[in-house]
Formats: sequence, structure tokens, C-alpha cells
Amino acid sequence: MENSGVFEIMVPVTWKYSLMEGYIHTFEEYELSKSDCFQFSIEDIETEEEKLKLAHLLGYLPETEINGVDYRSYPDNISEEDTLNQKSWTTIYGDKILLFSFTYDTIESKEDNLIPLEERIKTIHSVIASFTLFEDSERQQRLSSYRFEMFLQGIGATSVILRKAIENKAFIEATCILSNQVDSLLRTAIVLKRQLLNSNDKIELEWIYQGVSDKKKSEKDIYKKAKELNIIGNDIYDNLFKLYDDRNRVIHRFIISEITLAEVEHIAYHYYEIREKIKIIVDDIETEQVKLNVGMTVSEAGDPRDKSHYLSFVIGKIGKLNYFDEKDREEEKRENI
Repeated sequence: MENSGVFEIMVPVTWKYSLMEGYIHTFEEYELSKSDCFQFSIEDIETEEEKLKLAHLLGYLPETEINGVDYRSYPDNISEEDTLNQKSWTTIYGDKILLFSFTYDTIESKEDNLIPLEERIKTIHSVIASFTLFEDSERQQRLSSYRFEMFLQGIGATSVILRKAIENKAFIEATCILSNQVDSLLRTAIVLKRQLLNSNDKIELEWIYQGVSDKKKSEKDIYKKAKELNIIGNDIYDNLFKLYDDRNRVIHRFIISEITLAEVEHIAYHYYEIREKIKIIVDDIETEQVKLNVGMTVSEAGDPRDKSHYLSFVIGKIGKLNYFDEKDREEEKRENI
């Protein structure tokens, strides 16, 4: 989902995103050895006359149907060194013109274990097919839902990372992840509590998303807001501030102070204890929403222990397919049978 809710596109989880020159949406593989690059741009068509001219010119280009949409392709753009090739697909979408391109290395090394070009082109077509441009009236609601889904995905991903950290006795990492989980649970509680107070189901993005230019809401801000809304009492509030200082010692002063790994394990455990208390608080707020029929919490049918597709959901946040071992994948397969 684009930052303003303008469009949505589904891409592989191994692609990282960047914006070039302010308008070229760019996706590349995380692996440095892979040079594939998928890009697209959206440009306004100012007048009906310009639209007719574009339609006329595109009519001379070869046609490719993707998900029932007529796309036209420019001739391949090969670099002067003959090492890179670029394929493109373009179409008129309402009062916009869309241009998608795929750039790849023509010299494929056997050591790179690259997927055959035909399969990569199929992936590109499926990505283009997923593209949706939203009307102004839809954007805010779509963006709110998307941001909250990504927020939940992040929480899910931390659960997987935490389990691996504990298995490896990586208590510094466990401390960081547990502090993240405490913060996210309180943010969830604030969103739900605000819905109860305002008798609506609005997801206030300021609590669950922070972009590069957005005003910062620190962990301390979250603690204070949770106390202000009577989500937590003085005991948890004071413990949170103590743990905040302890966590900073772990991260910033492990080398330059007397803190030991044994003490870090102790701090991680205290974070775990307070996380469990806050989980109960969030559950109570959700129960109140269901009871009063206010907010976004609904009573779900089905087995709450069913974790089907859990890994598929959180892997989008982790962004690396090889993070999960065979045991993880086998467990998911069994749950899906």
C-alpha cells in the first residue's frame, strides 16, 4: 500500500522498496548478488485530447493481456554493454498512464541459482495484475486497514524472532523484542480504548504507525497515554519506566558498565512478566468491545489454536525466505492439512 493510500500492489516478500526521483516506485531483491529490478510510475493525463493521442500511439505497440487488462509493450531496452535488458508494459488507467518495467542481467551466472527468466516474467505479470488504484474517497479507510494489518504482522514476526532468540540464549535480542512487544500491546490497548471512549471503530494511525516524517511517539509517550486512559495503574507504569532504563543499559552500556549477561537474562524475564500482565489487559478491553458491540473487535468462530498460514503472514515482515527452518515449515504444513 502506498503511503497516501493511492494504490496497492502485491509483491514477493523478498523485494525491498524505494522511491526514486520522487515518483518511480522501485523494488529490488534483498540479496546483493541479484540485480533484477521492477519499477513503475503513475502519471496524470491532463486533457482528453492528450488521452486520445496516447491511446492512438499505444495502439501501434504489441499487446499483452494481464488479468484482463490490455497492456502495450515498448521494444526491449538493452544497455550499451549488452549486460542489462529492460522489458516494459504500459496502459491507460482512467485519467492516468501506468508504466511498468523489469530490468534484469542478461549474463546469468550459474552460481547465482537464478530462477529461469520465463518464471520471473510470470511473477512480474502477477505483480502487475495485483495493482489497484483507489479513488480519493476510499484511500483513508484502505490505508488504515493496511497499516493495522502490517502492525499485527510486525507483532507476529516478533513472536517468531523471540522464540529463536530464547532457543539460542540470545538474551540481549530477547530484551529488545520483549520491549517491542510491550510497546505494541500498549499501542493496541490505546487504539481499542479510544474506540470505546468515542463509540466508533476508527483505527487512529498515530498510535500504530510512524513514517519517516511523522511526529514521534516514544515508548515513554505510550506509557503516559496508557496511564492517562486508565489502561495501566501506577505499579505497571513505574515498572515500565524502570525496565526502560534497564533496556537502555543493555543496549548502550553493555561494554562500558558492570552489567553482565546474567543480569540481561533477568531483565528479559521481567519484561516477559510485564508483557503477560499487559496481554491480560488487552484481552479485557477486547472482551468489553465485544460485550458492548463497540469498536473493531468481533467474536470469532473456530478454533483459536488454529495457526494456519501463520508463517505465511509474518514472513512479509521478516523479508527473508530462509529465516524459517524445516521444522517451522513442517509444522505449518501439518496445521494446514
